[in-house]
Amino acid sequence: MKKARVATYLANILDHFDTSLYGFLVPILAPLFFPNSEPIVTLLQGYGIVVIGFITRPLGAWYFGKRADMVGPHAALITTITGMTVTTLCFTLLQPYEHWGVGGAIGLCVLRGIQNFFGAGETSIAGLYVLENTEVDQQHPITSLYLSSTMMGILLACGVSSILFYCDNPQLYWKWPFYGSVFTGIAGWWLRRQVVPNFVKKELIKEKFNNRGILRLIPITGFSYILYSAPFVFFNSFAVLVTSIDIKYLMITNTFLMIFDMGLLVLLGPIMRKMDAQKLLLKIAAVSMVMIPILFWYIPFVELLGAVIIRMIIIMLGVAFCIPLHRWYVSEFPANNRYTTTAIGYAIGSETLGRSFPAVGLALWHITNLVIVPGIYIALVGLCAYLCIALPKALKIGYK
Repeated sequence: MKKARVATYLANILDHFDTSLYGFLVPILAPLFFPNSEPIVTLLQGYGIVVIGFITRPLGAWYFGKRADMVGPHAALITTITGMTVTTLCFTLLQPYEHWGVGGAIGLCVLRGIQNFFGAGETSIAGLYVLENTEVDQQHPITSLYLSSTMMGILLACGVSSILFYCDNPQLYWKWPFYGSVFTGIAGWWLRRQVVPNFVKKELIKEKFNNRGILRLIPITGFSYILYSAPFVFFNSFAVLVTSIDIKYLMITNTFLMIFDMGLLVLLGPIMRKMDAQKLLLKIAAVSMVMIPILFWYIPFVELLGAVIIRMIIIMLGVAFCIPLHRWYVSEFPANNRYTTTAIGYAIGSETLGRSFPAVGLALWHITNLVIVPGIYIALVGLCAYLCIALPKALKIGYK
């Protein structure tokens, strides 16, 4: 199992490099594929295509979650990284609005939908796969290493994107990161093929969906994803609109903050080894509900250093929330359909509440002209997550 974990960590680095590129390149890609006189409208259109994932990610989660439960997570993960790599290759064939007109935007939307289909299986299965056959007190450290590998992949994507922002005309070179991403995807596929899975196939039994479990997971996983997308994705576009900070400096600090995130994950995993997962989740959700609206209210009054501090605080909350989450999955949901339940719940939550946050947050600010409103939105999602974690056991509801 140790070899399988190492291969999963390495493949996860490469896979998240592939999947993260689009989010970082939206400020470059949006004007190319969605030309508009208003920058805020162009950005909203660029981020807004995440709505496609509302359909494709749950479908991918259902398919790959079921496949992981029936034939094993390793086989499912081989398929996901293959699909992600082929889709990324197709991104390099796209042409912007200037050459293909609306067809370029349609092609971008279709490919993002396909990428979301395969990505749903990857992100929801791998985190549980590395916890198989492990002692309880080892689960937090192992999860922290897995999440660190995720951040490493995102960090690589961020670094490559930052280089583009420093080019005189980044619109000319936007395809180059996707070319590199194809090679990393092939390397990740090869690494996973080196592992011999140890899994007994199950008989195909028609089981009911764990509907209550899926519904519980939607706000919880959505909140966890927002605590990542707010400081790393949303903040880059938002701060440019409400402060005088140049986006180039924000992208540079992105790299520093991701290293900070990785360091926290490695540090806190062993420290939290003995801590109760549910109590940790509840405490972090409660603190976030209070602090995040205050932090958002303060954004227009800060310079670069203040912006970095605000983002660091949100990152610390996100790290402390996500480390105990996978152990909580293991304790809450039965093994016979755990992959399917968590995959579907994560896919719906991350799409409807998490990945959509940059577009929703910008829209809320654009409508109200109040910088605190996106922070209040995060607090409300945090409240829903808190209730979904706490109430089923407190009220003795049958949630399995």
